[in-house]
Amino acid sequence: MNTMLKTKKVYVVGNQVHYANFITKRELVDDINDADIVIFTGGEDVHPSLYNCKPHPTTCANLQRDLAEKKEFEKIRPDQLAVGICRGSQYLCIMNGGILIQNVKNHAIRITHSITEISTDKMYEITSTHHQMQYPFIIPDKYWTCLFYSTSHRSSIYEGDNVMSPPYEPEIVLYDRPNLPKCLAIQGHPEYMRPESPIVIRINEIIDKLIADEN
Repeated sequence: MNTMLKTKKVYVVGNQVHYANFITKRELVDDINDADIVIFTGGEDVHPSLYNCKPHPTTCANLQRDLAEKKEFEKIRPDQLAVGICRGSQYLCIMNGGILIQNVKNHAIRITHSITEISTDKMYEITSTHHQMQYPFIIPDKYWTCLFYSTSHRSSIYEGDNVMSPPYEPEIVLYDRPNLPKCLAIQGHPEYMRPESPIVIRINEIIDKLIADEN
């Protein structure tokens, strides 16, 4: 891939191409091998069997989709970037050895809420609607970095097999394990935000740097 190109080539797993709307200067491609960025999208819950947990009564999963997306994930090269949106962020957490909190409250809000960037302590607004949450805390610290955490909303419950109340609620996480592509897991929905939104601009800055670092 040529990182001097201003246009980023994007492959959307499952072809729900509107999930790429937040990526500036993008070109959609039909072949995963041609992509700079591979996006995993929202939708049904991920089946708990993928992370060796028992289903919660609220979990509604599609194992066939999960297994198909696992094959796609295994095609991604180290010089490509995987990006997950909502369910896709949870899926990338699992692919990197994490599990999910299968039921949370106060996050199916369909409006913006604030998240804070840890490195700058700056707050941003992002849209959000989910009832599950990535739980990367069982992964060795050297393989993941929380970039943003939830500021204004915390769940009143954390339910699911093998989870405890998290010390904070991760909103955007970078996974970086040996022999796997870098994975940017975004719990919110930047594709619903306006291009000039500060969080959309900031996410694109992060993506551009991650792509450049791999080349």
